[in-house]
Amino acid sequence: MSSRRRRNPNLVSVSSHSQQDPDFLSEHKHCEVSLEDETDATALWIKQLKNVWGLWKKSEGVTRMLHEYFASAPNPYTATLHIMFSCEDIHQGKHSSLLYTVMEEFSRWTANKETELKDLLTVDIKLQAFISATQQKNVSFCKMVFSIYRLIDDKELFIEPIRELISRRQYKEACQSATLLELHQHFTVEDFIIQLVFQDKLSVAEEFLLGSPQHQRLLVSFLDDLLGRRNIKSEGEFIIKRLHIHDAKEDKLHQKPLSKLVARLTKAYNLPPETCPNLNQKRNEGALQFLIHKRYIENTLGRESWREMVREAVGNNRDLQLELIACVNNCGDPHEALYWANTYGIPKHKQPYNVQRLQEADSDISQQQGAVALVYSDNQGEQESWDDDSPQYWYHVFPLSQTSIFVVDTEEGFELFLEYIKDVPMVGIDSEWKPCFGTRRNELALIQIASREQVYILDVCNLGSKCANLWHELGLILFANENIIKLGFGLITDMDMMKRSLPHLGGTSLSGKGYIDLVVLWKKLIQDHPFVFPYTVEDGASGESLTRLVHLCLGRPLDKSDQFSNWERRPLRDSQKLYAALDAYCLLEVYDVLSQCAHEQDIPLFEICSEVMADVKSPRKMAKHSRKPVKQKDMTVQEASLPPTEPIPVSQFRAVCDNMVQGLGKMLRKCGIDTEILANEDDHDMCVRICNKEQRIILTRGNVYNQLCQHVPQGHCYQVKSDIVEEQLQEVLKYFNVFITRQDVFSRCQICNGGDFVVVTQDVMHQLAQASQLMAQFYARNQELKLDEGFSTESGVIIEHCKTRKGVTIHVDAVPAGVLNQIQEFHICEDCGKCYWDGSHFERLVCGRLQNIVIS
Repeated sequence: MSSRRRRNPNLVSVSSHSQQDPDFLSEHKHCEVSLEDETDATALWIKQLKNVWGLWKKSEGVTRMLHEYFASAPNPYTATLHIMFSCEDIHQGKHSSLLYTVMEEFSRWTANKETELKDLLTVDIKLQAFISATQQKNVSFCKMVFSIYRLIDDKELFIEPIRELISRRQYKEACQSATLLELHQHFTVEDFIIQLVFQDKLSVAEEFLLGSPQHQRLLVSFLDDLLGRRNIKSEGEFIIKRLHIHDAKEDKLHQKPLSKLVARLTKAYNLPPETCPNLNQKRNEGALQFLIHKRYIENTLGRESWREMVREAVGNNRDLQLELIACVNNCGDPHEALYWANTYGIPKHKQPYNVQRLQEADSDISQQQGAVALVYSDNQGEQESWDDDSPQYWYHVFPLSQTSIFVVDTEEGFELFLEYIKDVPMVGIDSEWKPCFGTRRNELALIQIASREQVYILDVCNLGSKCANLWHELGLILFANENIIKLGFGLITDMDMMKRSLPHLGGTSLSGKGYIDLVVLWKKLIQDHPFVFPYTVEDGASGESLTRLVHLCLGRPLDKSDQFSNWERRPLRDSQKLYAALDAYCLLEVYDVLSQCAHEQDIPLFEICSEVMADVKSPRKMAKHSRKPVKQKDMTVQEASLPPTEPIPVSQFRAVCDNMVQGLGKMLRKCGIDTEILANEDDHDMCVRICNKEQRIILTRGNVYNQLCQHVPQGHCYQVKSDIVEEQLQEVLKYFNVFITRQDVFSRCQICNGGDFVVVTQDVMHQLAQASQLMAQFYARNQELKLDEGFSTESGVIIEHCKTRKGVTIHVDAVPAGVLNQIQEFHICEDCGKCYWDGSHFERLVCGRLQNIVIS
């Protein structure tokens, strides 16, 4: 036995070289392990092994040959290395190769012989194993070699070899080795992590980062600092040159992809917001513009919700405070601008001129008076507008008394709710969470559960994990009870959020039998049956959303002004409680109408609901992170369904564009296609919510496709292939067989996606401009503007108030004076007040980018 375990005199002594020459790894990179002089018998055996492998691949014969060879070799560790270097595919290490099989069988053979073979595993052999393993492309093979040869037991020995890999710019191999050997503390993020990030090999870097929270913070801080530079591309190129990074992906050196990367890493490693101040700054800037758009362009954000979310987005950032005041003033609301100037203590000389005039008009104006002025301004607008937009008249209202709404925020209240809900045959379910602009992840705030007599609002923020047993009981009593029908709208999104935020619900299934998603039911009714709703809604209004379905069934839409609220703030406002209760209760009302209409139209609703319950997919289970490189051919999880065989017009195609294809979304709008476009700060998951609620086609790119397609019906997600916007447009139109006519071009508003325009003459535009100036003068003087009620039926706009028939301010001040005096006809978007006119841009577009797209 001792003769078998003696050190082979022909083994290359790596350790002696390593002590004398720091570049020993370079010297031995291509060395063949000289275990012993290869005899004719050994060469014949290896040839025989290859022949057997060629015939049978993995088989009992190959296994038996290898195990016998290991047992007869003086040193099995060196013998195995010898076989490795005899394999032609030594640098590939594929799972199906002889090389991988040899190492796999050696691992099995040594499984119970570690003590017996311990003395044979010398430092020299470990270094040879390290050299051979780091030459492989297969990561799993490399891990197997590291494990078999127990390199981690002498991990300090490999610090210099790893640095040698870094000097040769083999960053991937260096990172993998440092990860496997747990040598995190010996390397900085600039040794190989930054290089791998710039080379777009993040999966390798993330394997290293998982074992070191310190490196996680340092990397995010490094990238966030780059994000805060004025010229990201120039700074990035300097870093590439300084760190000698080859094959860097410079297309990643832009604000948008870099912001997404920093946000993803921050969320993945649960880092505090202070780690990435520049990202939060940029996201808050985008959030502010989004809020202004919701408040002053779409008019879908109530005053209290607006102020809550603005405080959230602006915070203590002085630059954003000044930008807020300037933007609000430019939107024609100087009283609100004054409110914020007083709130944030902005000096008079930094305020816009209009706001200064308001301040001067009454030197005693305070922050509270500014708020009162805004309330007065809002009420005045309602009284003077022809379309009184009070919820009691224009919107569907909660039919029960407010005493039927119960906020459950104590254990006692929770127990009473559970006692009540167990005997209810059908409930409507919805949930709310606060929109987040920065790196913080959305957290569930409320769950609304409505019966026909009462609505319970479960305060998740207050109850949280304090009532683990009660949440578990809720899962059993309600969610797992197939006898209680649970109605929802876009159920997958809500249920996914509940499972993530409330782990105490346990393994309860939150989909399937007992669940009816009204989105799916609606789709089946109108596509598979001649179903007719009791009310009609103007095409395109509100999209395929809950408010549209309520409008079709109940005659009036929902008031969504409190949807975008801070749902984590306590106490909840009465308007928030009412909004939350109605969102759940209206599901029951809608179902009753659908049931009645189906009965009158001889449509088998019960059978359709059974199909819907079978079709509802459970929230996609998050697969465990696999750090293995994914081949490109495996990237597509689900292909979109086959496109229509017959050409379809623009009116039949509706899309939601992920923020990765915003340029494509803008081109689709120019073609007249109803297109929702995600903002930079929006999460990709918002596409799923919009798709499921409005039945749109998701357009996205890259790996995000795999994340989204599994949450939406088959064929509702398409992966755009091209990088060029014009080619993307042609690709999408061709795939879905959509044809564009000249009448479709510019038939939608490029700002708000609205499709309703009113055509006015040059004279009407001049009158609107005069009315706008007159109103501005009165506002500046803080005087009441008394005008007659009504609007001109000839012009189609409210000239005196400079508003559209929908009560939206017309942005006539944005039209240049020269254009106003030359153009005879203008088109005004009724949804946002944007003004358009015919010019050379139409022909340039049709004859240019759309030359081969628009048909006669």
